[in-house]
Amino acid sequence: MIVIVGGGLAGLVAAHALATAGKEVTLLEARSKLGGLVASEEIGGVRFDIGAESYARRATEVTDYLRGLGLETVLPAGRSWIWNGSPIQIPANTSLGIPADPSSDEIAAIIADTERIKEDLVLDPSIGAEATTLAELVEARMGTELLEKLVRPIAGAIYSTDPANLSINPKLKADFLETGSLAKAVAKGLSGPAVASVDGGMFRLVDALAEQAEEAGAQLVTGARVNSLDLTESGASVTAEIDGTSIAIDAEHIILATDIRSSQFLLEQVMVLEPFEIPQGKPTTHVSLVLDAPELDEAPRGSGLLCVQGTSRAKALTHLSSKWPWLRGVTDFHAIRVSYALNEDLSTEQALQDANRLLGTQIDPEAIVGARVVRWGDALTPSTPALRSWAEAITPPKQITVTGAWRAGTGIAAVIPHALASAQSLIG
Repeated sequence: MIVIVGGGLAGLVAAHALATAGKEVTLLEARSKLGGLVASEEIGGVRFDIGAESYARRATEVTDYLRGLGLETVLPAGRSWIWNGSPIQIPANTSLGIPADPSSDEIAAIIADTERIKEDLVLDPSIGAEATTLAELVEARMGTELLEKLVRPIAGAIYSTDPANLSINPKLKADFLETGSLAKAVAKGLSGPAVASVDGGMFRLVDALAEQAEEAGAQLVTGARVNSLDLTESGASVTAEIDGTSIAIDAEHIILATDIRSSQFLLEQVMVLEPFEIPQGKPTTHVSLVLDAPELDEAPRGSGLLCVQGTSRAKALTHLSSKWPWLRGVTDFHAIRVSYALNEDLSTEQALQDANRLLGTQIDPEAIVGARVVRWGDALTPSTPALRSWAEAITPPKQITVTGAWRAGTGIAAVIPHALASAQSLIG
């Protein structure tokens, strides 16, 4: 039997792959729900994502995987904006604010020194080649103004960390090294919107994985907190607290698919880890609102805004009903999400007040049909170069496999391929 510790996306992907290959699988999840950061809630009569609601589509692997599960994928609608005390539309054909075309009129409307950005096309390819963070690469190739006005607010809002602490996307780095230009690397990776989702919500991925894994024979146990990990002659074992009872479970192999702190705690019971201070994730709170607000029918800020730090109490606003048209097909109400770099129980009235300022509307609190406040705490551990180096250097005992976002890299597009590869190594 293979035991998977952790029922987030990585654990579910591994459980599904192993079970459908005929392996005996038991998955143990400490929380009452599966899916981790891919979370959903029924608010105002409609179920939608309150956590991760899209994935990066720079590579086709995740889209192909989703379709293989029988899920349809959709692209977002509407343009996005930046709030810097006033709204600025994010230029088209950019990735995290990095332009594929430095001569774009939309870039020139925001950046004063466009000549500095254009230098990327003629700079020696070695400049920026040794960069380890997104900020280093952008500043080296295109200058400080682009970094400050576009890349820093966009990357910061998406990944909840400063680009100075964010590792460069491996595909972007590879394309840059191949083309010798950051703009050309962005252009190579662009094929429409940078993200996509599952038709009906990303949460349908969790539903499909759980349903198909159980149909294939996997046992998915929630409310099961694993407290210890041991190596045995025949493999490994874990001790889990289930319904107030401590239960020892033997396995031929263990997959750790938990958050970084839980994995570190368990791994230290079976191996010596290099000392490492886990980078602190920024506190994050999401307030999801369902509104009876016809004034939003015209989507005044497209799919939403990302806020420059210090210009708004909120860090971002997503107009989900504009961004994902399937929502407009299931309800006449509007769903929005206001995001904060805080770990507080913000009131729905505060969130609506912030939304009105960002959207340029005057929606009355009586228009709130439903609301949900989710505090993620520091769950979003930034994928710093130091973390990547430390994680990649870990060589667990042969009875243990480690996967999950902290091991794989940031985002669904990194987590799914890594979890699949981890499962495949056990399938043979």
